[in-house]
Amino acid sequence: MINIIRDKIKDEAYFNNYVGSTTDRKRNYITRIEGLDDPKQGFINSSTTLDLFSRNILIAKYSQGEDIEKLIGDFKESVKWFELTYNSTAFYVQMLWMLSIGILLKIEQSEFDKLVELVKKDDPNDYIIDFLINSRYNWGKQSSDVKFETPYKALVDVITLAQTDKQRSVERLKQYLDKEWYKGHSDAGWYDSHKNKHNTYAGYWSWESGALVIVLGLDDSSLKDQQYYPYDMVHWNR
Repeated sequence: MINIIRDKIKDEAYFNNYVGSTTDRKRNYITRIEGLDDPKQGFINSSTTLDLFSRNILIAKYSQGEDIEKLIGDFKESVKWFELTYNSTAFYVQMLWMLSIGILLKIEQSEFDKLVELVKKDDPNDYIIDFLINSRYNWGKQSSDVKFETPYKALVDVITLAQTDKQRSVERLKQYLDKEWYKGHSDAGWYDSHKNKHNTYAGYWSWESGALVIVLGLDDSSLKDQQYYPYDMVHWNR
C-alpha cells in the first residue's frame, strides 16, 4: 500500500510510471548482460548504469510514498551495484547519500560496513563522510577538510553548533535546506531534472540533513514541511 505522496513536484501517476519503467529498463539491462559471453565483466562494465537505476528507484519510491521499511531491500540492492562503481572523485555525493540513507533506515551493521570498506579503499578525506561513519563505526578518523565546500561547508556549522546550541544548529540546517542545498548542486546531473521531458526526475531529498538530525539528536519539528527534508524517513522508527 502506497501512502500519501511525499514529493511536492510530481504526482502519483508520474511516480507509478517512473518506478515501473525504470524497473523494467533495469531488468532488461540485466537480462542482456546475462546473455553475454562474460556476464561478470559485463556487470562490471555496466555497474554505473545499474547503480543509477537502483538508487533512483529507491529515491522515487520514497518520493512516491512507499512504506519506509520496504525500502530496506531497495537500499541493499543499491549497495550491491554501488560497490562495483564507487570512486571518491565521481561518486562523492552518492556516497554521502548512501551513508545517510543507511543511517536513516537503521540498516544492519554488516550492510553499513560495505560502504565503510569502499571509503577505506578510496577515501575522499572529507569531514562530513568521516562524521557520518563515526556515528556507526569505530572509524577513528575525522578529517578537517570538506571536499566540496559548496554546499556542504554549511554542515560543519550545523555539527559545530549542535555541541553548544541545538536550536541554532537546527536554524542553520534550515537555512542550508531553504537557501543552499538545491542551488549548491547546480552542476549535478539531477539538477532541474523535474523539467526534463524524458522524465528523469526521481525526487530531491537532502538525505544528509536527515542523518545529521538523528546523529546530533536535533528537534526537527521546524523542518517537517521543508521541501527537501526527508521527514518521514527520519521518524519512521525513531
